[in-house]
Amino acid sequence: MKQDLWGIIEELEAAVAEGMHIPLSDRVVVSEHEIFALLDELRAALPDELSQAKTLVEERDRILSRARSDADRVVTEAKEYADELTAESTVAERAEEEAEDILARADDKSRKIMIEAHKYADEVLQQLQDIMERATGQVAESRKELRTSHHSQAREEAAATEEVSPPSRDTERMRR
Repeated sequence: MKQDLWGIIEELEAAVAEGMHIPLSDRVVVSEHEIFALLDELRAALPDELSQAKTLVEERDRILSRARSDADRVVTEAKEYADELTAESTVAERAEEEAEDILARADDKSRKIMIEAHKYADEVLQQLQDIMERATGQVAESRKELRTSHHSQAREEAAATEEVSPPSRDTERMRR
């Protein structure tokens, strides 16, 4: 069963927070094995929609490639056919008209395929963008909660330290 993305992110943050801090820098030494294990868990927990979106983009690319190939083939065939027709002097005029018609149809077909492929790609990318925006919002909320929790803990620790600290010399003098 896939672990909760936020749980894995919290474990990553904890690993960094618990890492050995290098003095006089903002660097931390963390366990490479632990981080890679958490990253593997994070990859496994990513929504299936991301994988589906990648597959859809690859499919779109294949469709576009096939459409270009088909259009090139149709154009080549049309040119060859036009060359054959123009070789015959009695039908040269008719051949040119047919060649232009074939080229126009090929261009139209190619344009329609490209338009559909672009619409499809745009829909896939919109779905991917929506998924990523939701994920980004959830990450921001988790970070906010983490900071709020951290600040509350720091205040509680500071209050506890003040209650436990020994009396100062001035306080001792005033008691006498």
